[in-house]
Amino acid sequence: MASLLRKILVVVVLLAALALVLDPLFTRIHQGGNGTKAQWLHRMHGEHYDAVIIGSSRALWNIDMNAINTACGIRSISLANNHFRPAEMLLAMKIFLRNGNTTKRLLLQVDSSVLTDEQEGFSSTLYDFVPFLEDTLIYDYLIARDPEWFWLRHVPFWRYTKYNFKWGIEATLRTVIGRRTAPFDSTGSYFSPNDRFYGTYEYTFKPETAPYLGKDLEAIIALCKEHGIELVVFSSPNFMVESPVEIRTAPARLMATEGFTLFDFNDSLSAESNFNDNRHLNRTGGRLFTRMLIDRVICPR
Repeated sequence: MASLLRKILVVVVLLAALALVLDPLFTRIHQGGNGTKAQWLHRMHGEHYDAVIIGSSRALWNIDMNAINTACGIRSISLANNHFRPAEMLLAMKIFLRNGNTTKRLLLQVDSSVLTDEQEGFSSTLYDFVPFLEDTLIYDYLIARDPEWFWLRHVPFWRYTKYNFKWGIEATLRTVIGRRTAPFDSTGSYFSPNDRFYGTYEYTFKPETAPYLGKDLEAIIALCKEHGIELVVFSSPNFMVESPVEIRTAPARLMATEGFTLFDFNDSLSAESNFNDNRHLNRTGGRLFTRMLIDRVICPR
């Protein structure tokens, strides 16, 4: 029995030692890698932009920032990201500004889905920040919301074990050999692989909780005021999404209470040929919507 316990203890000690070695190694590799906007943002320092777009995938898919830059004669990027909720948007903006970056305008996507705690089946992208928990700004922001981040930060290698689907051995090896590339270009623009429609003709969004602004959107508004950033709010096109009137009108109504006029593009494109699904534009729709943003929001003639 004593022999067995000694063997178990040896295994535990070896595993602990391995974790102590691998945690900083994985952290160093992934902090220098590509593949997520958290990594891209980590390396962005001292840049000035005329405009920044931020929001969920609906503010990301097929909006061409290069076309905006060319048409308007400006420098702009997209910090929008798949599944982004206001909490992630706020954190991204805090990092962006802390790193000495500036922007004159922030184009914030505000749709009915960000005005409720009920997500539409999407997981959070918050775990993109796992390799950056040594960053005090990021860690303090996350630990205030969930005690899980204490264990992810302080138990060696636990963060890479728990979230191995994103930061595991395969992702690490691909990063080391330079095969893990970013799914977005140098302006943060993402383009879907085809124009095929994968949606449905019966799509209903009806959250049970009443829409509200929420502390994170309020904090984004306050952050813009603090840094002298002009805040512009907009919604993105949908395809055949049914919602109660009070849900559909909530973004414009709630933004008006804060003194902002919503650029409402929800019903601006109605053809199936413009969408990959009910919530996301395809490349064709993205070109049309990019033009709308240019002509009506960013640099109207």
